[in-house]
Amino acid sequence: MNPKLFPVACVALLCLSQGSLPPTAASSDPITEWGVTASSAATASAMAPLRTPITFAILHLAMYDAINAIAGDRRPYAANVSVTRPASAQAAAIEAGYRILLAEFPGQQAMLDARRTALLAAEPGSPAKSNGIAVGAAVAQQLLALRANDGRNVSITYVPGSGAGAWVPTPPAFLPVTTAFLARVTPFTMRGPSQFRPAGPPDLGSRKWVADYNEVKAFGVKNGSARSDEQTATAIFWEPLAGTVWPATIRRIAREQSLDLVTSARFQAAAFAAFADGLIACWDAKFYFDWWRPVSAIHNGETDGNRLTTRDPLWEPLAVTPNFPEYPSGHTCATGAVAHTIQDVLQHEGLQHVAIPARNVVSGEERFYRSADEVVDEVIEARMLLGLHFRSADEDGADIGRRIAHQIRRDFFRREP
Repeated sequence: MNPKLFPVACVALLCLSQGSLPPTAASSDPITEWGVTASSAATASAMAPLRTPITFAILHLAMYDAINAIAGDRRPYAANVSVTRPASAQAAAIEAGYRILLAEFPGQQAMLDARRTALLAAEPGSPAKSNGIAVGAAVAQQLLALRANDGRNVSITYVPGSGAGAWVPTPPAFLPVTTAFLARVTPFTMRGPSQFRPAGPPDLGSRKWVADYNEVKAFGVKNGSARSDEQTATAIFWEPLAGTVWPATIRRIAREQSLDLVTSARFQAAAFAAFADGLIACWDAKFYFDWWRPVSAIHNGETDGNRLTTRDPLWEPLAVTPNFPEYPSGHTCATGAVAHTIQDVLQHEGLQHVAIPARNVVSGEERFYRSADEVVDEVIEARMLLGLHFRSADEDGADIGRRIAHQIRRDFFRREP
């Protein structure tokens, strides 16, 4: 789980995006405030980029349960606490968020204490405030106990495979594999990491494999590609990690739609749980199938036993290949889960026509999508055009995300009878 195994730019951009909303001392939405603080704390502690979504999910689910216990009418996610009334839902959210982040970042207690004090200063001293704080503390304790042995801090030993189809370190740096731990983290809304495990990449003798291979070879190459200028622009827009896009998008929607405390808590809890589970399910499949990247396949095309795939030892993808297995695509898993969950929750709230925004943290370019399917389809295409994934990996990843979002819509955050 060493963050140094990621390209340095990816780590920096992830943290920049996650902390893109400036905190304010007296916010009406401690949900977003603690989310931004979590991003800052992750940056300061050099937490690995694919570890931070687990923290975000725990944080937002705790705040949801704390608020819901006092002011909501939904089923709790996990916590079952007694409430002495009057009780402030705002104070409960602040305390729950503080306790979760203190447990995740104990070395930053001074900063977190100051942040808690500033947030609670907006609440007048009263029995409601004290009772709310007690609820938040009890909820956080239960959530942390639930996640005590979830595998988020476990180191996993990985040994690369060999032969056609097996993942191996890729150029230019030939870095060892990273993030193997994520495949074994206990999920938040799935029965287990493998619940939505796909059938696997195409057989090397199949027509689908030939189509995938030749498509990425022609369109994902850095120089001399068959891409149009528009396709190249789309590919570059979606080059940064999914973690540089979706936390900022979730927080932006909560702010711009002026969601009230209860709705913001539910919206962000659902979206961040979807984000974490999209990655967990994806990494389960990645390390189960252990599939080679396009650059490895194309450099060794003669080894797959298929006469319709020809090798090119000089082939170079448009983007630098991440150092973990290819199938399925992590970006499309996350995008499918988050975008469909965003759409589901907003539509449930009567906000059917809210565009889904996305921002590239390198260029500052913004794009807006009319539906979850529209953004997912674009990411499927983009990750192939970057030369990082075969189309099958992108499509199967998107399907994992959709299935996670569907299960969240069906089984979680529902109204009490």
